[in-house]
Amino acid sequence: MFNRILKKYFPLLLLLLLAFSFQSCKTTNSLVKESISPSAPADAQIVLAPDVEFQEIEGDYKYLFIRLYNPVYNSPVYIANILKNGLAATKTEDVPDLSHSAINFNLNDTFYGLTLGGKYNFAEENCLTVEGHKYMKHCNPEKSEQITYALKVTEEEYNNTQKFVDHYLKSTKVKYASGLNVKLALFSIKKKFFTSKEHKQFSTQKYPRSAKNVKIDQDDEKSYLNRFVCSTFIGYVLYNNVESVAEFFDEHNIKYDYLNVTDLSLIPGMTPLFYSTWSNYLEAAKEFVNENEEFAEYLTQ
Repeated sequence: MFNRILKKYFPLLLLLLLAFSFQSCKTTNSLVKESISPSAPADAQIVLAPDVEFQEIEGDYKYLFIRLYNPVYNSPVYIANILKNGLAATKTEDVPDLSHSAINFNLNDTFYGLTLGGKYNFAEENCLTVEGHKYMKHCNPEKSEQITYALKVTEEEYNNTQKFVDHYLKSTKVKYASGLNVKLALFSIKKKFFTSKEHKQFSTQKYPRSAKNVKIDQDDEKSYLNRFVCSTFIGYVLYNNVESVAEFFDEHNIKYDYLNVTDLSLIPGMTPLFYSTWSNYLEAAKEFVNENEEFAEYLTQ
């Protein structure tokens, strides 16, 4: 009943939400940077995380890298601002304003993300060469921000995740499902304005009964799913390849179909490494590696 009412009045709620979000959002170079270091200078374009600590893992281990973005669009009326401002206005936790995500297996600039546009929706994303990407070319790399996170995993999990992502890079079936943003928006509005306090935080929220996570038979081509938005895709990838993530999701009944971008930063073990503007990404990665030699093997550019 609630979902039917919410859907009926969704356009009005969305309009009010957008009006609220444009008035309430802090300017760029604020919340994102502050999440790494509250004392960072206002004009800092690179900030390294002061403490980088990971959980212990038995045996050989490696790192997966997740890059979360605060894109600043060249045009204030660009359609993606609806998603960005909606996410900022409906968040229920103290997290930075981030609205896009991508995954990689090293710290080089080429990450892999799912966006609307281009011949293939799942494709390479480079902060330094945005012109070649259908989505990123609408962004200002001098003002757009990013935080790079790392997740420590077993070597087997790292290899399995890389194989899983490679499958999708070679596939022509995976699509950015714009309609899923409506489902996420309805869920976020409900959580923000119509949910009791004990169910607002990540890992406490209640999902629709129809929500479920799917474990893929990776030897069966037909079992792979193909409709996502950027954050739900990464949640799906991690759930199917990293045991600690799957156990956490199952224990707390978290459904990857309802993950927004900032939820990814709240997954246990997801550790921020550094902040930068897009145009300074590689410089920031190099500074981080110089301070943390263990990661030198992950940066070859």
